[in-house]
Amino acid sequence: MKSLRTLLTRGRPAPTTGGADQATALVLRGISELLRAGRAEEAEAQARTFQGAAGRASGRGDLTNVTAAMLAGRAVLAQGRPAQALCELDGLLAELAEPPSMRHYATSLAVRVNRALALCHLERPSEAETECRDVLNALARITQPSVKVELAALLCLVHALNDQGRHEAAETIARGTLSRAEGEAAMALSCGLVRSLNGQGRHEEALAEARKPAPEHGRGGAGAVGLGAATALHGLGRRTEAEAEARQVLADCEQFLPPGHRRTQQTRELLARITSDKLNTE
Repeated sequence: MKSLRTLLTRGRPAPTTGGADQATALVLRGISELLRAGRAEEAEAQARTFQGAAGRASGRGDLTNVTAAMLAGRAVLAQGRPAQALCELDGLLAELAEPPSMRHYATSLAVRVNRALALCHLERPSEAETECRDVLNALARITQPSVKVELAALLCLVHALNDQGRHEAAETIARGTLSRAEGEAAMALSCGLVRSLNGQGRHEEALAEARKPAPEHGRGGAGAVGLGAATALHGLGRRTEAEAEARQVLADCEQFLPPGHRRTQQTRELLARITSDKLNTE
């Protein structure tokens, strides 16, 4: 693959052809694909390089710079640095304040969804819920809202409600949204549904949901389905199976996810509970 600098400068002599814009879109799409594949460190490096290679200054007028910075913030979050991600995303929102166009406003809503996810990682779910609901209300007032941003806000809302122990509400939203989602979004919503069922003690239903064929996903989805299954097995008292499932999930997380990922930490905590319960019953 050609370097970022080559892609971004190749079209500059003839901007009217749209070559530079196409090159920029290609680079940003590549960064997004790295994130979906779970290659967060590479995604962050590419996003930072994009900003430097393009020579773009911060500011509301440059949405490509804001998009790259938002992707960098998501990559930072995926690496287990939510406080840094929140700080960077808050900075972006300040740049997008009083937007001069609808495009800027729509971009600010996408940034806010990522901010809400960072709040979940910082164990501030009630703030995350407020942010998600505000975004959804704002989308409802737009003539042509972004379906992608709406689904992301609903998914984050499911996380926030589960984090608060409001599992029935999380289940309702997850079930109501699943029919509209595809691919990784569908898988993530299914995992949120499994978590809500486990939280209500409905472990048989949770296990059945977790065992359904999952859509294809990149490295970023590693262990997500298995974590819900292991939790359900533990809740059903099937500790040997739960331990085997959790150990496989942990191996997948350690192989495919960046160090410090939230799912890896959650799996370690679950495995500790499983092994402790096994010792106490032997």
